[in-house]
Amino acid sequence: MSEPASPITPVRPGSGLEDPSGSSVPAVDDTWGATRLTPPPAGVLTPTPSPYEPSPYTPVAPAAVTASSAMYGSQVGETDGLDAWGATHLAAPPTGALPTTPAPWHEPNQGWTPGDAPQAPSAFSPPEERGGVAAAEVPQTGVSSIVVPRPIRGLPFDQPAAGRFTAPAEKTRVGRRKRPPFWILGVVAVIVLALVVYVVWDQNRPVVVSPDIVVPTSAQASAPRVARGDLAVKGYLEALAAGDIDKALSYGSVGGGSRALLVPDALKASLAAAPITSINVTPADATASTIHAAYQLGTQAVESDYKVVKKDDGNWQLAASTATVRLDAKRSDSVPLIINGQKIGPVVQLELVPGTYTMTTGLPFLAYQSTTTITVNDLSYTKAISELPVDVTADGKTALIRATQASLANCVDYQQLSPPNCPMAEPTGRPVITSTIRREMIVPDPVSGAQWVVDSSNSAVASALIPVHYKFFANFDANTTTAGTDYNQSWTARADATKLLGADLVIEWGH
Repeated sequence: MSEPASPITPVRPGSGLEDPSGSSVPAVDDTWGATRLTPPPAGVLTPTPSPYEPSPYTPVAPAAVTASSAMYGSQVGETDGLDAWGATHLAAPPTGALPTTPAPWHEPNQGWTPGDAPQAPSAFSPPEERGGVAAAEVPQTGVSSIVVPRPIRGLPFDQPAAGRFTAPAEKTRVGRRKRPPFWILGVVAVIVLALVVYVVWDQNRPVVVSPDIVVPTSAQASAPRVARGDLAVKGYLEALAAGDIDKALSYGSVGGGSRALLVPDALKASLAAAPITSINVTPADATASTIHAAYQLGTQAVESDYKVVKKDDGNWQLAASTATVRLDAKRSDSVPLIINGQKIGPVVQLELVPGTYTMTTGLPFLAYQSTTTITVNDLSYTKAISELPVDVTADGKTALIRATQASLANCVDYQQLSPPNCPMAEPTGRPVITSTIRREMIVPDPVSGAQWVVDSSNSAVASALIPVHYKFFANFDANTTTAGTDYNQSWTARADATKLLGADLVIEWGH
């Protein structure tokens, strides 16, 4: 007796897979043929439903199937009403339109035997019935079951195991970012504020320019092109005579001293005191390095030789356009030094051009002596300014005399043996009645004829030697009086002469 054949697999009408002869022999259910797997031996493994298959369909008890009822038609639908196409996702054909085969899950009726239907050999058939079909492979030991996926037409093969309508995986909730501590925010704010303050300060801080930095003038930046040395000397002297200090400096380098007098106003003051005229420069060839020049500086005729050099670019210039003069004189901080209208600070060197330079104090009661005026004939001048003697002006003498006379008069009228800040001092062995003190000047005006000079140790102080000659009278008691004591001494009157007004002068008396 042969093994029962597999149930008949339904064939969709119109698919081209129908039996052309219309035979009612069911087709072999080749489930493994639709996959790439090797079917196991029959009865060894228990198949597990594929996750891609729909829920199994359990039909009601089918009616008996006979050979005469194997054809699809109205009889099938009228006997059991089973929907063989409902187990699939395919649409059923119209009733009676096409012949069909029985559903594979219908069990044969009583009286049906496997030998009634033809069987096709398979890998699970016995060797004598298998023919040329290879035997099925024996699965590995230990495998109890194999899940055979059954493809479903119309569905993708990459669907998840739970089906197309599986709920998405729950996303992991990201924790809320914590705020940084308050002290960290405070530190960041302080750092940002400090940066802002530094930037503001850096942009607005005062810039101190060192006097040692040499900044070329516009004329130096555009120095004239001179083909010979004599032309450079002539251009230099003519620029000085015209009062163009910038152009004059463009003809040569400037020394490292103070440039306080290298300004147009200082040059104009020099020309006002001693103009430069009658310029005559001896012509020279293109190789001469010493140029002879003659000119008039005020009333003084000057003849001098100027050194010239040739630059790398072929331009001729003076070896130096200024003379460096040292300022070694002792000065007082209270007495300004003004040269040609320019106030000179605490410098030790001055850069000068040919001309006349006059020193003034800018004060009404003090002035530098006329000997302090210097004349720079040419650029070879190197004499240092070692002394700056100061004298009391005529206005200063008048103001000092008045101040001294007023102070002495107050001292004479003071009814005390030793008035404060006065040249009087009358010691006596007996007490006197202060209200009876009286002084009479033997020399009525000892101040007007005094000689006022500036203190050698401090040029801001003017002093004069004043002879004080008077008689002293006082009562010792109600009945006794002095016979008139004679006092004759010389006292020194001093005052700070840097004041601007005579009323501000204060006389100090001393020996």
